[in-house]
Amino acid sequence: MKTLENFALNASTQYITVNGITYAYRRFGNKRDIPVIGFQHFTGTLDNWDPAIVNGLAQEREVIIFDNKGVGNSTGETPDNVLDMTKDAVEFIKALGIEKFDVLGFSLGGFIAQYLGTLYKGMVRKIIMVGTAPQGAKVLEGFYDLIAKGSDLDPAELFIYIFFTQSENSRNKGKETLNRLFERTEDRDQQTIEKSVNAQAKAITDWGTLSDINISEIKQPVLIIQGSNDEMMDSDTSYELFKAIPNAVLSYYPDAAHGSFFQYPEMFVKQANDFLNDFN
Repeated sequence: MKTLENFALNASTQYITVNGITYAYRRFGNKRDIPVIGFQHFTGTLDNWDPAIVNGLAQEREVIIFDNKGVGNSTGETPDNVLDMTKDAVEFIKALGIEKFDVLGFSLGGFIAQYLGTLYKGMVRKIIMVGTAPQGAKVLEGFYDLIAKGSDLDPAELFIYIFFTQSENSRNKGKETLNRLFERTEDRDQQTIEKSVNAQAKAITDWGTLSDINISEIKQPVLIIQGSNDEMMDSDTSYELFKAIPNAVLSYYPDAAHGSFFQYPEMFVKQANDFLNDFN
């Protein structure tokens, strides 16, 4: 990776209170009219965003990452459904005075991205979804089993197990990602509490039974990124998203699992920046 200005290391955590809920967020990068806002994965907090990715995006645009309700350093009770998570996120975004934004939704954040693209069309310009799945994806029924398989692993091995394949190359990329994630040592988020983890888990499994939106109504340009072997979401479901969304581009990354953009941060940043800058 080439050397980038390290926004992720130096950005302070800020707080804003909306309807009695205090949201933790970081806002950094080269400010433009349209920021890109990150929506995080299951249990993920501000410090689970790969610095190589957010720094790469921030060279060309403003990046906003935040802890949704009840997650990390944000207060309140985490909803057990994605729709309410989306509504909370929109309240936070409006409180910042943002009327238009681009979306980066990873995993569970990609579920929120689909609600944003259908229910909040006027606010969203472009959408990037990584390692996610459409409603009704029955593969999500095995979500708890997959997590249970890794329950006896230490945190580092669990991270690699979830986000990377078992090849030597992929595992090494996982270790590099972990080093980047722990580069920041001060002003870090607290881990997501068990009650919020359980609420998010229910929201993820319930997503596989829902059919309350029609993603063919997402008219914005969409970039879909997926790994070749994503056991968490099933790589094939990204092709389902691609077929259903009329203005979508799909890119599969080789020998990659749920954390495909962790494994190929430089390639992802180039694709994402090109997409956000040029794709109409």
